[in-house]
Amino acid sequence: MLQLETFNIYILLCVIAPIIGAFLLTFIFIFEKQIDSLEEEKRHLELEQDLQRANILQLNQQIQPHFFFNALNSLLSLARINRKEDLVAGIEALATFFKFKYNDHDVLIALKNEVQFVESYLNIQQLRFGHRLTVNKFIDNDALSVKIPPFLFQTIIENAFKHGFEKHIGPAELSIYIKKMDNILLLEIKNTQPIDSAINHTDDALQQGYGLENVQKRLQLIYGLENILFSTVSEKEIYTVTIHVPA
Repeated sequence: MLQLETFNIYILLCVIAPIIGAFLLTFIFIFEKQIDSLEEEKRHLELEQDLQRANILQLNQQIQPHFFFNALNSLLSLARINRKEDLVAGIEALATFFKFKYNDHDVLIALKNEVQFVESYLNIQQLRFGHRLTVNKFIDNDALSVKIPPFLFQTIIENAFKHGFEKHIGPAELSIYIKKMDNILLLEIKNTQPIDSAINHTDDALQQGYGLENVQKRLQLIYGLENILFSTVSEKEIYTVTIHVPA
């Protein structure tokens, strides 16, 4: 026969076991809900990242095609006056430009790749503008490995030609300054402009096409608004675009 003490323990276990089981089942249920919630949050974040990537790539492609037509017209002019060496150099520069522009790009690329792309662009523009165009460049070697959005650098320079040099006669001077400072990449692009069109030029550059607005949107999408500095200043005969991004 069972002793009274053993019987009481048996009864106690029979009472407590279902309660413990209920607690365990509740804990497992809550744990599974948390896992489901975390997986749902992860899927949501991945969708947001995919959407941001799509927006960035779409903005990257929204570059005005007028440059292509102007470049082709310049090459045609070189062919007509039989400047074969300049024509060959221009075609090579244009081929390099096309190769870079229509390749698939990551959201961020090394600055040195963007610099090579810009060089091909400037070589073609030099053929168009001749002695009228002067380009001053300072590019810090330490900055060449820094990752930036593709077409960032080129879009700013293209804006200088589209809204400045192409609309006004006279000398055209472009200055490019890029330097890595601690954890910051500084990009500064300056271009000359007629003093009487300074204000209108600024408004035009910000409103037309995608230009500088495109650049600012991409920087905000990639780095966040609080991590960038983007400014445009029109003073006397100089228009300046300054950008600070994390290096």
